[in-house]
Amino acid sequence: MAHPLLVFLHLAKTGGRTMDTVLRNTYGPGYVQAVPWSPPREMGADGEDFILPVYDPDDFRRLQRLCPWMRAVGGHSLTMWSQLHTVRPVRYFAFMREPTARAASHYQYHVATAPEPLDWETYCDWPEHYNSQVRFFSRDADPDEAIRLIKEHGVFIGLLERFEESLLLLQRLVAPELVPYYMRRNTAGSTTIAKDLMADPDSRQRLREMNSAEFPLHDFVVNELWPQYEQAYGPTLAEDAARLKADPGLGFRHWHDRSGRALHKFWVGPWQNAAWRRYGQG
Repeated sequence: MAHPLLVFLHLAKTGGRTMDTVLRNTYGPGYVQAVPWSPPREMGADGEDFILPVYDPDDFRRLQRLCPWMRAVGGHSLTMWSQLHTVRPVRYFAFMREPTARAASHYQYHVATAPEPLDWETYCDWPEHYNSQVRFFSRDADPDEAIRLIKEHGVFIGLLERFEESLLLLQRLVAPELVPYYMRRNTAGSTTIAKDLMADPDSRQRLREMNSAEFPLHDFVVNELWPQYEQAYGPTLAEDAARLKADPGLGFRHWHDRSGRALHKFWVGPWQNAAWRRYGQG
């Protein structure tokens, strides 16, 4: 039987770029980004009012042929409904974040990076980012279905607010080979917009309404999964996490990180670009 592949479902604005450094630190070029082989769909494609990747088993098989040495895979393109577990044994994990804080951070990121960012009211009328955390597990943003799938597949869910503890729990419970040191990546230079949204009662309520399906899922993770994780780890979790937080780069292997980045730049990326060109010509 093939060795279970570690699969990172990268939910937006939950510390994923920093988590990428942990995975490259551990696996080097064995950690591969699951890139989409076709350009993103337009808003409203197939009658849908949101855009999430449609990465499927055939895409994954293609990536495996391209990188047969792969030991872990991750990216925004991956969801539970990508069905990677139908191709080979996998170990899924993801990070979540308190829903309103994540949504506020996502709007801040939109303002900072979009060529023509939407104002707040227009952004609120744009449903693409509604219930984003749930949609990575349930395509229909059904929290009950998301919880069922997490239980069924034994998905480990870390918490951004408890990042170091999450890394240690992931190592202990899911991936013993994980080297949990990291470098911070993609952190906002300014959090003024997000803080203002969270401080204003009206905008905070709007964020809650836009992401109402996330709260049952987040409550399940915090109140049911995490007590189980903590019990399984034992009483030293907080102490061990404090040591890691004090010096997260202590065991960081920069050459592993660089080799992982080189793999994407010089091998996976060019194949993706070639696929996109063929798509455009088709």
